[in-house]
Amino acid sequence: MRGEIMIDFAYYTLEYRGQDADEASFPVFLAHARRIIDAMCRWQITDENLTTYPAIIQTMYRNAVCAQIDWFALNGLESVNSSSDGGFTVGKVTVHGATSVAKSGAMSMSVSPLAMMFLEQSGLLNPSVPVVGCPVC
Repeated sequence: MRGEIMIDFAYYTLEYRGQDADEASFPVFLAHARRIIDAMCRWQITDENLTTYPAIIQTMYRNAVCAQIDWFALNGLESVNSSSDGGFTVGKVTVHGATSVAKSGAMSMSVSPLAMMFLEQSGLLNPSVPVVGCPVC
């Protein structure tokens, strides 16, 4: 079983200031969020090596996981396996949720835009960009 990489409900609510996930749902959201964020980072972050990264990278990684937890709390875990555009119909009016969002990649609708922002800033998404100060990168 994987550790919590120093993300627990207390970190989520007190440090990150997440408000969308309740304590009962949190462990499920955390497990799914970590799988998505870790896959996006090419599985280079582990419980054992996270502390070898600079503090700012650790914080951005944790923030990305927490942002993904918020995404799941707001959109449901169904968003992971859904190909829906997030639109809906009420009577004769149809709203298309993702028509203005670029659809790219297999997980584009399953990933929080805020999580992407944190990971892009960290350098963890691009294998050609070294992470400054990281001895294992």
